[in-house]
Amino acid sequence: MIPAQRALLLVVVVIGAVDAWNRPNHFGNPCYLCKCFVEYTDRDVGVPVRPYAMALDGYDSTEDRCLASCSRDNRCKAVVYGMVGGRKVFTCEFYERIDTRSSPVYAPFINIYIKRSSCPLSIIHLPPVTMIPADDSSIKRRTKQEKNSRRPNPFFG
Repeated sequence: MIPAQRALLLVVVVIGAVDAWNRPNHFGNPCYLCKCFVEYTDRDVGVPVRPYAMALDGYDSTEDRCLASCSRDNRCKAVVYGMVGGRKVFTCEFYERIDTRSSPVYAPFINIYIKRSSCPLSIIHLPPVTMIPADDSSIKRRTKQEKNSRRPNPFFG
């Protein structure tokens, strides 16, 4: 490889790496606001509890944007964020309360974040997600997950 091709390849790799780091994606950047919340990984809210709001487009909401929206909203006490499968790949739901008798339940790739009383981190640079009133899709998703978790594994005799 000649030096000009090597230099061009290096420039392309560096630009790609910088672009990937600065892009607000779901997996590449570490969570900035997670210190301001108590995090329960691979957990979801139990079925009877309904969110009061959810993100208009869950796929465009990153973890930090979802948590920043909760921090700005006085009603929000907890957030559910994660991958849920199907056409709605990501979910960002806001809860006023969580029933501790039925929550948290095991759900892979979904996390519960409960807001702490104070947060020293600035959220000015994080735009809020567009919130809409919650529909029944959250309850349908959790009911389906609960039903699937009780199904026996066909690979274990």
